[in-house]
This record gives sequence, C-alpha cells and structure tokens, in this order.
Amino acid sequence: MSISTHRHWRFLIALALFIGGVVTAHAWTEDISKLKDINTLCKLEPDAQCSWAIRVGLQAPGVDMHNASMASMRLDKANLQGANLSYAILQLASLKGANLMLANMQGAHLHGVNFQEANLTMANLMDTNLLDADLSGANLRGANLTGAILIKAKFDNAIWTDGRRCAVGSIGECR
Repeated sequence: MSISTHRHWRFLIALALFIGGVVTAHAWTEDISKLKDINTLCKLEPDAQCSWAIRVGLQAPGVDMHNASMASMRLDKANLQGANLSYAILQLASLKGANLMLANMQGAHLHGVNFQEANLTMANLMDTNLLDADLSGANLRGANLTGAILIKAKFDNAIWTDGRRCAVGSIGECR
C-alpha cells in the first residue's frame, strides 16, 4: 500500500470516528429540539431493527413492534398508548415523558431505560428487565410488575402501582 493510500485510509477512519462521536453526542442531548430523525430504515413493525433511531414525539398509538430491536432508541414524548412492545429490546433507550398507557411490554429488555415522567398507567411490565432503569416521576398506577427485575431501578417521586407516591431515594422498590 502506498503512503498516500495509507494516509487516505487513516483520514477516512478518523473522519468516521469524528462523525460517530458527533452523532452520539447529539443522540443523548437533553435539548430534544436539536434532534433529527436518524435511522430512517427503522419501520414500525414486529421484528424491526431500530437501534439508535431517533423518533422524538412519535405518534404511534397501538403500534405493534413486538420482538423489535430498539436499543438506544430516542422516543422521548412519544405516544405509544396501547402499543405492543412485548419481548422488544429497548436497552438504554429513552422514553422520557412518553405515553405508554396500556402498553404491553411483557418480557421486554428495559435495562437502563429512561422512563422519567413516562405514563405507564396499566402497562404490562410482567417479566421485564428494568435493571438500572430510571422511572423517576413515572406513573405506574395499575401497572403489572409481576416477575419484573427491579434491581437498581430508580423510583424517585414515581406514582406506584397502588397510587402512592414513592419517596426520593427509592431504589429497587417504592418506599
């Protein structure tokens, strides 16, 4: 390989790493007004491949995305009321302020998901993995948490399944 070809490849690799860093930085910003639709190949259907997609404010009540791969997806303020997300992978996704009332998330992988201020009223969270998820301020009234893994899940000021408000510092349980 010639020196100029080698330099060309090094430049392309450095450029790709820089662009990747920029996309990642924007993906986790708190200023959602700056976020643009990313991963336009993501289809709202069962078994979809939507990891890293950004769909802030998505209006898709009743959508069926069971078994979908949605890791690190941004769904802040989305309306997914009555959605079927059963057995979907949503690890490290953000559903901050999302409406998931009556959603079926049975068996979903929700490790590290941001559910801050989300409406999970009467949602089916049976057998989900909520390890290290942030449910601060979320509404869980009537939700089914049977068999859910709640280790290190944060419930600060959340409304629990029975309607009581969880204390600040509630980790793994509502106190």
